[in-house]
Amino acid sequence: MRTSRIVRVRLGNGLRLVVEAERSAPVAAVAVHYDVGFRAESEDTSGLAHLFEHLMFQDGHFRRVERAGGFCNASTRQDYTEFHTVVPADAVATVIELEAARMRAPEITVRALRTQVSVIREEILGKTRGPYGGFPWPHLSPVLFRSFANAHDGYGDHEALRRVTVADCVDFFDRHYAPGNAVVTVTGDVEPEAVLAVAERAFGGIPPRPVPERRSYAEPEPAGQVTAGRRDPLAPLPALALGYRVPDPALGPGAHLALSALAGVLTGGVRPRLRERLRRETGQDVTVAARAGLFDLLDARDPDLWLLTALHPARLPAGRVLAAVDAELAALAADGPTREELRRCAAAWSLTHYRSMDEPAGRACLLGRFELLFGDPGLAARLPALYADLDAGDVAAAARGLRPDSRALLTITPGESR
Repeated sequence: MRTSRIVRVRLGNGLRLVVEAERSAPVAAVAVHYDVGFRAESEDTSGLAHLFEHLMFQDGHFRRVERAGGFCNASTRQDYTEFHTVVPADAVATVIELEAARMRAPEITVRALRTQVSVIREEILGKTRGPYGGFPWPHLSPVLFRSFANAHDGYGDHEALRRVTVADCVDFFDRHYAPGNAVVTVTGDVEPEAVLAVAERAFGGIPPRPVPERRSYAEPEPAGQVTAGRRDPLAPLPALALGYRVPDPALGPGAHLALSALAGVLTGGVRPRLRERLRRETGQDVTVAARAGLFDLLDARDPDLWLLTALHPARLPAGRVLAAVDAELAALAADGPTREELRRCAAAWSLTHYRSMDEPAGRACLLGRFELLFGDPGLAARLPALYADLDAGDVAAAARGLRPDSRALLTITPGESR
């Protein structure tokens, strides 16, 4: 990975700026992360964080970005809301000014609110009415977690969103979209000093507002295996998902990287252990996948999960798949992976990481996310070396932490609900 210098500045109103010169292409990316995600919602306003993400694109924002030759998008996760834009490098000042304008005062009207509630309804239907309904999320979280903050999904409840008022949105903006609750990241073919000067002029005049105290969403781990089942009339095959709690990422990235390597050994590459065991023992092919993090590696504060999914033939009972999972985890907990398995996983993971960092939007989003969650944007560049330093003992320890007596099991059965 190309080395670069990251400049970090905090303005008087509390806004954090992260700027990096990365001159591989004549483009620039701007990412804005707000320290609020769907875990901050109440049951009465389920989906408000997602709704506000949509409301931030009023007043012709898309059109203005496209006029500058760029594109933009956004995402709402457990602990943050992210906006990113990619433009030709000479248009970066325009994007900074657009972001400052909506951080200062987005347009929130009754018409805009009702329009975006309808858009979100269609988004929810589009994501959840097909086969498996977005499996494993959002159906696995309420099996593993008990609290509303951790168990509910980030799409939102349409009926709850219909009751949201403009006053609710203004209050949400005032509490969570303060400069001191945000990180602005700029990376690309830019001069950091010039970008900082533009950003300080654009954002520096936004008055500071109180920042909400960061809440803890900690809850006890499951005492035993907790299970749930769903029937899906559109699912062509039975499926299962397993969810395990993972260590607090505030303790360091090492355990999460080891869990990512464990996922790769079990389900990634040309000859993943779990698929090979199932083929050997049952003579049948099973589609398996696993990852550390509900959405991505090091993408949330505590609590988060490690998940594994399997789509299996109807003639192969879910219990046989579970037995194979437990047997492979036990084997890896005892001996760890081979050196060659670990080498292949590190190579595959690093390739994916480098590709993401080569994309301007991916790079800006990763730097901004790590600044927001961990106060360390440089972690993005260090991850491949940390991954390469993993040994068999690290992965064995990760496997020992995934206990069958402390996990969630969700099964999907084809057919109409009874």
